[in-house]
Amino acid sequence: IKVINIPQKNEKLAELVGIILGDGNIHVYQRGKKVGVYSVRIAGNYLKDYNYLTIHIANLYRDLFKVEPRFYKQPNVNCTYVIVEGKLIVDFLISIGLKSGNKIKSQVTIPDWIKENDSYLKACIRGLIDTDGCLYEMLPHWPGLFQLTFENYNITLLKDVRVALIKLGFTPSKICGSKTK
Repeated sequence: IKVINIPQKNEKLAELVGIILGDGNIHVYQRGKKVGVYSVRIAGNYLKDYNYLTIHIANLYRDLFKVEPRFYKQPNVNCTYVIVEGKLIVDFLISIGLKSGNKIKSQVTIPDWIKENDSYLKACIRGLIDTDGCLYEMLPHWPGLFQLTFENYNITLLKDVRVALIKLGFTPSKICGSKTK
């Protein structure tokens, strides 16, 4: 078992939770009673997100857990993964409110400890927007007007983000779109 730093709850951890809720996956696979694979993977576009993945997210892992992530570029596609392996990290992330496996089936959501602290909530929303959000100018009809969009197939997470934005003083629109069916 790899020895890691167990971080205190803070803004960096809350941001990492948002990133994992967005483009991350916690994988637990056990063979029998002893052998298992425990990993956290965060996916991103190799061309557009390379620095974000290899610098920002990697530094979050280094600062929080004192571990060195590894990177994997999927062949023939523009996908890169930041991967951290270890039972202690996976167990810790599960203990603070994340879940392993399919995030949509399990309807993962923002953990309560983040919802209860506005600075943690802002950091978590930053991680979610960095991964599943988009900011664009509403051209050609409204130049100078920008819109922030957050897309996700997890309706529970969409509702949580909307409530969080309202709590933080924003006025988001209702949840809509084909992904919410």
